[in-house]
Amino acid sequence: MPIVNVSVSSTGMISCSPDPVPVSGANATITFNLHTSGYAFPSNAAIVVSNPGSQFPNPSTTASSILVTLFDVNSDSNSYKYTVTLVDTSDNSQLSLDPTIENGR
Repeated sequence: MPIVNVSVSSTGMISCSPDPVPVSGANATITFNLHTSGYAFPSNAAIVVSNPGSQFPNPSTTASSILVTLFDVNSDSNSYKYTVTLVDTSDNSQLSLDPTIENGR
């Protein structure tokens, strides 16, 4: 199960590590962990795959303000762009970043 560490710099820039996310094995659950206080994952659409096709049949699930999961069928070896969205809890503004998932790695 791949784990992605999400953080926000002092200048307000999101980073995801690793990027790209290598996914191996069929029916993988990718877990996104937020490591910066003052930010939270939104309750819906925290992680959105741009062109999911049949590889990402379900929307991401926000388990808590700092934990989101995404199911990946992972039956190909393509790259998928996705958007991570965070909310600044001080003013409810949103930040986003568009990293990559690498299937079949």
